[in-house]
Amino acid sequence: RLQGIDHVVYGDISPLHLPEVLSSIGRSHGQGELYNALKSSIAGVISTVNVKKCIQQLRDYHEAKIAEHRAEVQNLNAKLAAMEEKEEAEGYAVDDEIESRSNKRRRK
Repeated sequence: RLQGIDHVVYGDISPLHLPEVLSSIGRSHGQGELYNALKSSIAGVISTVNVKKCIQQLRDYHEAKIAEHRAEVQNLNAKLAAMEEKEEAEGYAVDDEIESRSNKRRRK
């Protein structure tokens, strides 16, 4: 407010400089003034966003996450396979031991 008159100068600022201006307002004048500045300049800020590039970056991010998850699934599958092999081997060893004991009993 300047002498009782509301005047917004954000429309006169180049959209490319708005992020710097808004950052400066937030640091110098606090969150309330930053909010008011954002309300007045949001259309200019949005107009500088490259939506296609944002979507491509988001896609790339999710593709990377998918690759991480696939690697983790392979790791977990390998651990499960190792555990199952160990259980199977121990199971055969226990079966062999039981069979050996029963053979000894039969001999007596």
